[in-house]
Amino acid sequence: MKSAALCIALAIGSLVVGGYLAGLFGIVLAAPLAGALLSRVLIDGVAGGYGAMRAHAYASVQGRHYAYKSIPISIEEDGDGHRWIRIKDVRRVLPHLPKDATLGHIEPERTNSGPDGKNMHIRADALLHWLSKAQSSESIRFKLWIERTVHFPSSAAISGRAHAAPSLNDAGD
Repeated sequence: MKSAALCIALAIGSLVVGGYLAGLFGIVLAAPLAGALLSRVLIDGVAGGYGAMRAHAYASVQGRHYAYKSIPISIEEDGDGHRWIRIKDVRRVLPHLPKDATLGHIEPERTNSGPDGKNMHIRADALLHWLSKAQSSESIRFKLWIERTVHFPSSAAISGRAHAAPSLNDAGD
């Protein structure tokens, strides 16, 4: 911030001094110096603005963006560390998946209508159980992706919380 303000001040100062000493001819001679001083400020400003706009645009999916073969998959994590996958997104990969009502009857504890009440979600472990019977190569590839990208990281986090070492504050004296 200080260097940008200093560059702007020097650029304006060079134009003022050039104009004071030699009039319009002095301003023309000082213009390349002012341009050189301002160019870095402008480039940094544009780059910083782009970075800030990009961070703002992706803030809603920061750390939660998943995509299988360029197909975005919406995944939410509950308080217990279980990950829930929106079935509508899974159907883009596996169109032969049963209807929402059928999945709700097969897995009543591991499916829900989601936080908005409109889109059905299934827990990652339930989807893996369903895909364990898969025969098609695309279903098997999707199952492996779910295991590696979604389920195993969440199950490691759940087991890490369950086996966490007690802190010194928990010691009962």
